[in-house]
Amino acid sequence: MPLTVADNYDAELRRLNDRFCAATGIRRTDCVLDIGCGAGQTSRDAARAAVAGKVLGVDVSEQLLERARERTAAEGLHNVAYELGDAQVHPLVPRQFDVVISRFGTMFFADPVAAFSNLARAARPGARLVMLVWQSQHRNEWATAIDAALSPGKPTPGPAHGANPFSLAQPAEVESILERRDSATSGSKTCTSQSSTDLTPSRRTRSSAA
Repeated sequence: MPLTVADNYDAELRRLNDRFCAATGIRRTDCVLDIGCGAGQTSRDAARAAVAGKVLGVDVSEQLLERARERTAAEGLHNVAYELGDAQVHPLVPRQFDVVISRFGTMFFADPVAAFSNLARAARPGARLVMLVWQSQHRNEWATAIDAALSPGKPTPGPAHGANPFSLAQPAEVESILERRDSATSGSKTCTSQSSTDLTPSRRTRSSAA
């Protein structure tokens, strides 16, 4: 099977992906939801860990999902399914998932409150949320060096907001979103969350119940 841009992207992230997989703590019987699964590498990794469970990968790109299905079939994995959809509004079975994972997917939520509320409804009580995200833009030299070279004297950007790769980089932001969700919604549970602030899986966790 010829390599694609998506395959090269996965190869580039290999070291980060290894640490991300270790942080997920997926067990053999877990039901896993992969948000922004792309070409399916993280879904396939989850499926190999949850050998007696199942994995659902969700992404907005049909082209990437087709690649994910091809790779999954080639690797002989039968406990993975893929669905086209936006995790902010995609209909998910309530209280279905033991673990919700996302490698660079949650950063692009246009409406984080709606998105995490939707994920919380799909998570079982005590479920885990594990995300890999970038630090804030001003702390990433790779993101500022080119701008600085092309625009001498341009101020270094501060923390970003809105739907972009640097808009949800701190655990406190996720906690704030879930707290706002809790105050606006009754009768649902908040899943435990783990997030990364520097591309290293964080041990900071939080759990609460509405």
